[in-house]
Amino acid sequence: MIADTFVVVNPASAGGRTRRQWSDVATRLLSSGVDFETYMTRGPGDATASVRNALRSGFGRVVSMGGDGTLNEVINGFFDVDGTPLGSEVPLGVIPSGTGGDFRKTAGIAKRPLDAVSAIAEGRTRRIDAGRIDYANGSLRHFVNIADCGLGGEVVARVNRSRFKGGGVRGTAVFLWQSLAVLSTFDAQPVRVHVDDDVVEERANSVVVANGQYFGAGMHIAPQASLDDGLFDVVVIAAQGGLAALRGLPRVYRGRHLSEPGVTLRRGARVRVESLGRPLLFDVEGEQVGATPATVTCLPGALTLCVAGDRTAR
Repeated sequence: MIADTFVVVNPASAGGRTRRQWSDVATRLLSSGVDFETYMTRGPGDATASVRNALRSGFGRVVSMGGDGTLNEVINGFFDVDGTPLGSEVPLGVIPSGTGGDFRKTAGIAKRPLDAVSAIAEGRTRRIDAGRIDYANGSLRHFVNIADCGLGGEVVARVNRSRFKGGGVRGTAVFLWQSLAVLSTFDAQPVRVHVDDDVVEERANSVVVANGQYFGAGMHIAPQASLDDGLFDVVVIAAQGGLAALRGLPRVYRGRHLSEPGVTLRRGARVRVESLGRPLLFDVEGEQVGATPATVTCLPGALTLCVAGDRTAR
C-alpha cells in the first residue's frame, strides 16, 4: 500500500536552503499525521514527470516544496502532455521555500515552511483556476499564478543565462541587476491583445495575464485578481523609457499603478497575444517558456488547493 501523500521537494531551491529545511518539515508532517512519500527533484522537468506518475499510481494528495518555479512544474504534472487533466480532485499542498513566493501571497499560504504544513494536515480545500498557454509551435504550458511576456521574459532569460543565478540574497540581487539592465535596453514592440471579444493594441513593455496578484518577488501587478473567478486580469503596460519605468516601480509594488497613464486592465477567460514586431518571450512563473504568438485560456476550478482555516497569511 502506497502512502497517501506525494511530496515533491526541490533541494536546490532558495540556494539550497530547501534541502536544509526538509528534515524539520518532514518531522512536522509526520507529527501532523501525514503519511507521505518523498521525491527529490534532480533537474528541469523532473517534478512534472514525477507528479504525473504519482497521480497515475493513485496518490491522494500532492505537495510541492520549493519556489514558484517548482510549483509550476508540479502544476503541469496535474495535466498530461496533451493537456488532459489527471487529478483535478486531488488536493495540492504548497510548502513555500523559494526566493519569490508570489503565489502564496494571493492564496493565503503561510510564509514559513513549518507553518504551511498545517494547511496540508487540516484537510481543508478550495477549488481554484489554472491557466493554459498554447504556443504557435503546438507546445503548451499550464500555470497557476501569472504568465507575462515582454520585459519579464527578457529578464528571466538573462537570469537563466547568468553564472550567478543562485537563490537567497544573491539570487534576488542578480534578478534586480538583470531587471535594471533590461529596463535600460528593452525594445518595446507593438502588440495586439485579444481579451475575449475586446482588443487592445499598444506598443508595450509588458503584457501580464494574471490569475494571482503578485509576481517578480513581490510586485502587486494585479491587485484585483482572484484565483477562483474564472477570469484573468490582463494588464498591458505601454512602452516607457528606462527612467520613467524605474520611477513607476514603487507604485507597482504597492499595487497603485492601474490608474497610471499607459496602463490598461481588461478581464477575460481567453487571451490571445500577438506581437506585431519581433516575438516577445514569455515568463511563466519565473521560467522562460515560449514566445508570442500564444493563446492563454482560463481553466475554471481546475485545481484543488489545500488551505488553512485562516487564508490571510502574507
